[in-house]
Order: sequence, then structure tokens, then C-alpha cells
Amino acid sequence: MKVLAPISKAEEVEMLVKSGAEEFYVGYIPFKWLKHFTAGVWMNRRAPQASIPSIEEYAELIEKAHSYGVPVFMTLNAPYYTNTQLPLLLEIAKEVYDCGTDAFIVSEIGLMISIKEAIPDAVIHVSSLAAPINSQSVKLYREIGASRIVFPRSLSLAEMNEVMEAGGRDLEYELFILNDGCIYEESFCFTTHNQVGAFCASQNWDFQFMSAREEKELSVKEREKLQNHLKDYHEFVWFTHSCGCSISNSGIPLGPCGLCSLKKIAELGIDSLKIVGREANSLRKLASVQLVSAVVKAVREGIDEVGLQKKAKLLRKTPEFCDSGYMCYYR
Repeated sequence: MKVLAPISKAEEVEMLVKSGAEEFYVGYIPFKWLKHFTAGVWMNRRAPQASIPSIEEYAELIEKAHSYGVPVFMTLNAPYYTNTQLPLLLEIAKEVYDCGTDAFIVSEIGLMISIKEAIPDAVIHVSSLAAPINSQSVKLYREIGASRIVFPRSLSLAEMNEVMEAGGRDLEYELFILNDGCIYEESFCFTTHNQVGAFCASQNWDFQFMSAREEKELSVKEREKLQNHLKDYHEFVWFTHSCGCSISNSGIPLGPCGLCSLKKIAELGIDSLKIVGREANSLRKLASVQLVSAVVKAVREGIDEVGLQKKAKLLRKTPEFCDSGYMCYYR
């Protein structure tokens, strides 16, 4: 059960490794991609500023990480790619593979197959965006040659266990542990967040409630129920998207997590714990890694379930948010 940390700069390597990072995932978007397709077309599921822009810095990051024995995985997890993009994607994949990239996190089946054909020894991690949500999908990705499955946040631990049993325990399995959420099933979302942000996260929409039957007006009681429902929905969205702010006043990352479930996650046999946040500043990355690593250490040392929950809530320093019930990936 390793701590998988986001990284976007070579100078972040040392501080994150010394704080507990045991794996890295990174984005790389070279100028030649922007020249051909512009910043408005995703190469990975983040804007260019969340990725490394030059192969020289990318190679430097790989070298530094490997000097600590830490592997680096590159994201190629846009919702889809076109045939016109494929030649350049494979050119970039070969370029970073030669730098020592340990695995590719890929969302699109066609690209998985193309990478394995072009680079037979390449290691493929199936992105959560590829919707590995049942045993048959995992079996398919296994046939393609994938080595790791990244579970979407929408799956429960019990569902993950069923998939792992059917898909094969010799595969590696990864889940989300901290930061950010999606109010829908993001595996089936094709909306870009690139330029204007995620419209689904906005609470600024105006709603007008109407009856499905034109001849009937909504009653006062019905309107009241709908308003209460909308209020609850806004609250849910606010919690899911980091409580309106990425870091609390105490410097601790805000947003959903699965820290209280780490003993169950360890017993399940999960190999990697993914911290979201390639686009975050270095302070948030550091605080995130420190938080997760502290709880992972306690689990490795044998802390019990009650003690684990107390420790996780204490470290997060926002018990009122934890008690809301909205903060948990895995209840």
C-alpha cells in the first residue's frame, strides 16, 4: 500500500519523497502538442500549467525520483483521443519512455493498444476514466496488457473486492485517498474543465421549478421540498469540491478522503493510494503527502479502527466537516 503523489516540478521531488511519497504521477505536455492542437484540447486531464512543458525538465524529474528509488507514471488520461492525434501521442510516449517513465496512466482503449504495439515493454495503468467498474472490464484491460487498475471513486470497497477477485489478484489495484471529487461518475463525463472550470461544480445556476404537467401549478409544499432538495445538493457540491477552498486556515488540504477506511483498504489488498492534485501548488502537495503518510504509517504500525478514525480526524483538523458525512469516499 504505497503513497502515490502528484508532482509537476523537478524541484518537488526531494521534499515529497522525504515527506512520504513512494510513487509519483506526472503530466507532460510539450509545445509541439500545443502547436498542433492548442491548450483547449486535453492531452491529459489537466490544463498545461499542471504539466511539465519540456523534455529536459521531465528527464530531470525522472532522474531525481529514480535516485530515491521512486517510480514515475505519466498521465495520458483525456476522455478520448482522435486518430489525427495518435501519431504525435505515440511519438511523445516513446520520448518519455526513453527518459525512464515507469508506466503510462491511460484512459482510452485504443491508445492502450497502440502504446503496447509501439512499445511492447511499456507498463499500462488503466485510468479511472476508462471506467474499470466491473469484473468484465478488468478482464478486458488485462487482455490488452494492463498491469494496474485505478478504481473510480464511485465504487465501494465491497465492489472493489468483487472486481479484484474476478479480475485477478496478480494485477495491481489503486484507489483515490485524498482531495477533490466528482459529483457525477467521471468515467462517463466528456466535459472539459480546461478553460472555464467545471460547470457541474458551479453553485451559481438559477433554477425555476415547474410541473411536468403544463396545466398544473406546483403547490407551496412541493416548491418547499424542491428548494430544500436544491439546498442539500449545493451543500453536497460544496463539500465534494474541497469545501470552497483547497487548504484550510491550518494549512491542511480540504476535500474528500478515505483516510478513516485505510485499515479496510489495507486488508483489501490495495497496492497504491492516489492523492489528487497535479495542478496544486507545492505547499498543498506537501501537506497532502504528509497527511496521508502519517495515517498510512499508523496503519502499518497496527493502529485499531477506532484509533485510526480519531487520528485521521485529528490530523485533518476539521471534525465538523468529517461529521457531515459528505467527506468520505468510502463509507
